[in-house]
Amino acid sequence: MRLHTRTAALAGFILGLAPIINAVPNVTAVPLLIDCSPYPAYNPATSQAGPFTVIADSTGSSIDGLSVSAESFTNNGVDRYGFITLPKQNPFATAPNITLRCLSHTLQARIPSGPFGNATTWVDLAIAPQENWQASLSFGLTSVETPGIPVEPYAHYINGTRLPGVFLGAKGTTKWFFKYNWGGNAGEYYLLRLMSGVWGEGGMRKRQQLPMPDDRNWEGFLRVA
Repeated sequence: MRLHTRTAALAGFILGLAPIINAVPNVTAVPLLIDCSPYPAYNPATSQAGPFTVIADSTGSSIDGLSVSAESFTNNGVDRYGFITLPKQNPFATAPNITLRCLSHTLQARIPSGPFGNATTWVDLAIAPQENWQASLSFGLTSVETPGIPVEPYAHYINGTRLPGVFLGAKGTTKWFFKYNWGGNAGEYYLLRLMSGVWGEGGMRKRQQLPMPDDRNWEGFLRVA
C-alpha cells in the first residue's frame, strides 16, 4: 500500500511539472545587427549602447524577471575571470545586480573589482569556448588561442509577429539553461549556459524532468530590460 501511495504521489508531482517543462515558447530567433544599435540608449557617435539590465524570461518559474549578477574569481589577485549568473538566494549580499552595455560590437558587463569589491570595471562577455565550462556566459576565460563565442542580439517572432524586447544568444539560438549552483558565501545562484548550437541541447540533462522538489534547473531566455 505504501508503494502505491508513493507511486501516486510521484505521478502527481511529474504531472505538476509538465507546465514547467513546456514553459519556453517555440519562437523563431532572428539575429539583429551586431553594431550595438538594437540595444537601448544607442549612441551612433560613440557606437555604444546602454547601460541596461538583463533579466530571466519565459522559464515559467519564480526566477522570471530577476536581473543578472556576476561571480568572479582570481588566481593572482589582479586578473579576474568568472560568470554571469542569476541570483536565487544570496543571504550575504555579495552578488549585487550588474549593468551591461554594448561597445563596438561587444557586449560588456560592469562588475565589482578591487581587493574589497569597492570598485567596478567593464569586462567583455562571451560564451566560454572550453568544453568543461559548458557554454557558460562568462568573462576572462578567452584568449588568442581559445577565442570565445560572441554574444549577439536577437528578435523573437511567433507566427510572423515580433515579440517585445531584445534577447541574448549566439550561433542562432537564444535558449539558455539556468543551472542551479550553491556557492557558499555567495549564496544560491544559476549559471547561464547557452543551449543548442554550441555543445548540443541534448548534452545537458534538464533537472525539471526529474521528481526533485527543490534546486531545480530551468530553461528560458535572457531579455534586455
